[in-house]
Amino acid sequence: MSGMRVTRWFSASLLAALLAVGGSLPASADIPLPDRDREAAGFAERVELGPIEPLPATTVPVSRDGAGRLPRGVIVETEAAAIDPVQRQTVLVTQTILDPARQLRGVEVHRPEGQGVDTQVLEATQDTVEIDGRRVVRRHYRWAVQALRGGEVTLEFQRIDFDVVGRAQSEFAWVPVARRLAVAPLPAHLPEYLPVAPALSLRDMQVSELVAGEPGEWRILVIGEGLSEKALEQLLRAQLVAPTGLRIDEPSIRLAPDQSRAESMGPLAHVWEVRFSLLPAVTGDGDGDGARDARLPALKLPYIDPTADKPGTAIDYARSESQSVRWQAEPAEQRLAAIRAAVPWVLAGLVGLLLLGLPARAGFRWWSTRLDWRRAQQELRSATDPQALRERLSGVLAGLPQPMVSPVRSALLARGAPTDWLEARSTLERLRFAGDEADDEAFRAARETLTRSLPLGWFR
Repeated sequence: MSGMRVTRWFSASLLAALLAVGGSLPASADIPLPDRDREAAGFAERVELGPIEPLPATTVPVSRDGAGRLPRGVIVETEAAAIDPVQRQTVLVTQTILDPARQLRGVEVHRPEGQGVDTQVLEATQDTVEIDGRRVVRRHYRWAVQALRGGEVTLEFQRIDFDVVGRAQSEFAWVPVARRLAVAPLPAHLPEYLPVAPALSLRDMQVSELVAGEPGEWRILVIGEGLSEKALEQLLRAQLVAPTGLRIDEPSIRLAPDQSRAESMGPLAHVWEVRFSLLPAVTGDGDGDGARDARLPALKLPYIDPTADKPGTAIDYARSESQSVRWQAEPAEQRLAAIRAAVPWVLAGLVGLLLLGLPARAGFRWWSTRLDWRRAQQELRSATDPQALRERLSGVLAGLPQPMVSPVRSALLARGAPTDWLEARSTLERLRFAGDEADDEAFRAARETLTRSLPLGWFR
C-alpha cells in the first residue's frame, strides 16, 4: 500500500513539473522554440516552425496580410499590378519588406507560383528610405508574371524565412496572402507567340555599307512588353522576302546591352536587338556604272493590346517603312566601268604620246641610263675590301645591257674603257691577292677611279 502511495506521489509531481514547463512556452504552440544544436556560420539554420496555414486568396491588389510569424516591426507588402489581366499579358508583381528596426540579417525569398502561371525574375534590391521621419531598410523584389490560360488563376506567394541579428537560428516565417486573378481568355485561334502588350515599337533601322559578294548587316531595335526571342523569330521570319540581288539570312536576336530606351514604356518593357545578315549580288544591274539597287522589305509586328475593349478581336501592328540600299558590283564590272570612263583620257594620252614621240622616248632612255649608272657607282663605292670590290665590279659588268662576263683588257678597250680605269682594274687584281699586306691607300684610289671613270655609255 505504501508503494502505491509513492507511485501516485511521483506521478503527480511529474505532471506538475510538466504543467509548469508548458506554461513557460510561447502562446503560438505550432511554432516551437529553436533547436539548440545548430551551426553558427552562414545563413541561420532554418528551424522547422511547423505547418503554416495560408490565408484564403484575395482580389485586393495591395496587401500586407499573411500567415505565420514576423519579426517585431517588420512589414511585408505584396502587390499585383493587375487583378484582371488578359491571358499572356505580363503583370508586374512586387514584394516589399520594411525593416524599421534594422534587425534583419538576411531574408530568403522565392518567386511566386501558381497553376498556369509563368514567373520571371526582374530585380531584387535593398536600400534605405525615410518613412514618417525614420530611416527604414527596404528590400524590394519584382517579378514579371503571365497567366497562360484564361479563367480564375491563383498566384501564390512563397514562404519567406527571416534571419534576425542576435539569433543563431531562423525562428520567423511568413506566407503572404495569395491573389485570385480573373484572367480574360484570348481567342483560341491566335498563335501563342503573339505578344500581348499595350505598345510595340520598331526603331533605329541601320544598314551597314554593302560590298558585292561580302556580308553586310541590317540592324533593328524592337521595344515593348511580352517579347521573347522565339516570338520575334516567328513574327519576322515570314516577312523576310528578299529583293532581287540581295539575300537575307535568318535573324540573330538578343537583348540589347542598352535598355534605357525601354524606360518610357515601363518596368516590364525590354529592348531587343535584331540583326540580319545581308549578302549583295556580285553583278551590276546593267546601267553601266557598276552599281546595283535593292529595297529592303517593310516590316510589321502584330501584337494584342490588353487595354482594348475586347482584347484579341483586333490585331495592332508596329510598322517600319521599306528602305532602299545601294552597293557597287564585283571588281571586274567596276574596272569595266572605270575603263569606259577613262577612254577619252586614254585617247588624249595617245595623241600626246604621238606628239611627243621620239623626244620623250629619248629623254626617258637618257634618264634611265643615268639612273642605272648612278646605282652602279654607289654599289662600287660601298665595297670595303678588294675582294668585295672585285665581285661587285663583275656583277655590274655582267648586268649591262650588253653584258661583259670576265672581260679581258682587249675587250674592255674595244668597248671604250678609259686607260686610267683599266689601270685601276689591274691594281685591284694585284691587291686582291696581297691579303693582309694590301695597301689601303692604293685600294681606296683604285676604288675611286673605277667608280668615277665607269663609262656611262655602257649603260645605254
